[in-house]
Amino acid sequence: MERILTACQMQQADRETAADGLPAMVLMERAALSAADVLEDTGWDLDRILVVCGTGNNGGDGAAAARLLAERGYKVFVYLAGNPEKYSEQMRSQLKIAEKYPVTFVNSFEKGEYTVIIDAVFGVGLSRPVRGIFAETVEQINRSGSKVLAIDIPSGVDSDTGEILGTAVRADLTVTFAYRKPGHLLYPGAALAGTVVVKKIGIYAREAEDRETIYCLEERDLKRLPGRDPAGNKGTFRKVLVIAGCGTICGAAALSARAALRTGIGMVKVFTSERNRTAMSVLLPEALIETWEENEAEPEADRLSAMLSWADAVLIGPGLGVSAFSGNLLRSFLKRNHLPCVIDADALNLMAGDEALWNEINFPCTITPHIGEMSRLTGLSPAEIKARPLETARAFAARRRIICHLKDARSVTCTPDGICWITESGTSALATAGSGDVLAGITAGLLAQDRELPVPAAALAAYVHGLCGRQAAGKRSEASVNAGDLLDEIGEFL
Repeated sequence: MERILTACQMQQADRETAADGLPAMVLMERAALSAADVLEDTGWDLDRILVVCGTGNNGGDGAAAARLLAERGYKVFVYLAGNPEKYSEQMRSQLKIAEKYPVTFVNSFEKGEYTVIIDAVFGVGLSRPVRGIFAETVEQINRSGSKVLAIDIPSGVDSDTGEILGTAVRADLTVTFAYRKPGHLLYPGAALAGTVVVKKIGIYAREAEDRETIYCLEERDLKRLPGRDPAGNKGTFRKVLVIAGCGTICGAAALSARAALRTGIGMVKVFTSERNRTAMSVLLPEALIETWEENEAEPEADRLSAMLSWADAVLIGPGLGVSAFSGNLLRSFLKRNHLPCVIDADALNLMAGDEALWNEINFPCTITPHIGEMSRLTGLSPAEIKARPLETARAFAARRRIICHLKDARSVTCTPDGICWITESGTSALATAGSGDVLAGITAGLLAQDRELPVPAAALAAYVHGLCGRQAAGKRSEASVNAGDLLDEIGEFL
C-alpha cells in the first residue's frame, strides 16, 4: 500500500527529518535536483525555461532548480512573485546562490515567450484562496501556452482536499517529494496535476495515529490474497445472501449476485420479489432463489432468520425500492442480522429517512453510498460532499461506527477509527447504470470469504472494480462499457 500524507503530516516529516540530522537546505537541494532531472527526462523543448517562484520554501525549491538547470547549460529565467520582505529564510539563501549563476531575473512574462514554465509559487501548505498578484501570476502561467511542471503540487490546489483555492495552475507534470498528497488524487486537483512523479529525497514519515492515516492501494496488494483450498467445496468457499430487487426491478439483484459469485464464493441466494423469479432463474441459474409476495406486509421472521443462518455475509439494498414492504423488510433484517453486511442503494435511502434504523446495527457493517445517497444520509449538499469526500466519509464512519465507502470518480473508504483509502483505479467507464450493483456484489463476496484481506473489503472491492472498468474499456471504450461487461473481468484480479 502507498502511504499518502496530508500537508500537516508532510510538514511534520520535514521537521523530524531535519531534527534527525538531515538539514533543510540539503533536502531543498535534493528536491531541486530531482525536479531538474525529471524535467530533462520529459523530452520537452527546453530552449527557454522560466521558473516562477513564490515567497516560501516552494519558491526556494524553484530558485535552486533554476540554478541547477543554468549550470547544465540551459537558458533559465526567474520571475519572483510576491513581497520580498516575506521571503522564507531558505528562499533568501537560494536566491543569493542563484544570483551568482547565469540565471536571468525578469519582471514580467508573456504568452509564448518560454517553452517551459516551472511552477514554484505555492507548496503543499497553502490553505487560503489565491488572490492579488499571485492569482494574476497563476492565470498568466495558464495562458502561457508553455509546458508546465509544478513543484510539489500545482499552485492553488489544496493538498488535503484537491479543491481549487480560487484559481490554480494547470500542470502537465508534477514532481512531488517523498509521498503523494490527497490533492494529487482527489478531483479537481488530480486533473490539474497531470502526471505525478514521486521522488525520494530522504524524508521519511513515522507511523501516524490511526485517525490520520491515508493509503492508496497498489496492484501488488492483490498478490497478498491467499489462494483457494484445492480440497474445498462450495460450502468451503462460503455463501452470500443478496436481498435485492422489487416487483419492478430485477437487474440490480442479478448484477450484484453474479458479481458476488465471480469473487470466488461457493453459493449465492437471492431473496427478491416473486415477480422476479423467472427472470432471475434465466439471468442467474447458479443462484438459489427465495421470494416474497408483493401483498405481504412484511417477511416472515422465521424465514428471514433461516436465510441468515445459512449465509456468511449479506448484501441488502440494490433495486429494493422504498415501499412500505421494503421498509419493513429492512427493519426486520436489521433486528435479526448478525453477519457482516453491505448496505447499499435503496436500503440507504430508507435509512436516511429513519434515524431509529441506525440503532439496530450491532454487526460488522459496510455502506456504499454514491454522492446523492450520501447527501440524503448527511444533509450536506452534493457540492459540499464532492469538495471534501475524505472528511465527509471519515466523519460518518466514526459517527455510525461502520465502514463507509463513498463512491465518486475517486472513491474513498474510511473505517470507524479514521483509516482511509483513496481508490485511484476508477475510470469513467464505471459511470454507467448497474456499476454500483456490481461493486456491492464484489464487496459482499469478499466479506463472506475466510480470506486474510490486507484492507477492508470495500476498499479492495473498489480497487478491483476500477481495474475491471479499465480492462473492459480497453476492449471497447470508456463510453461503451456496460455494467455487465465488468463481470467478466473480475476473475482477472481475484
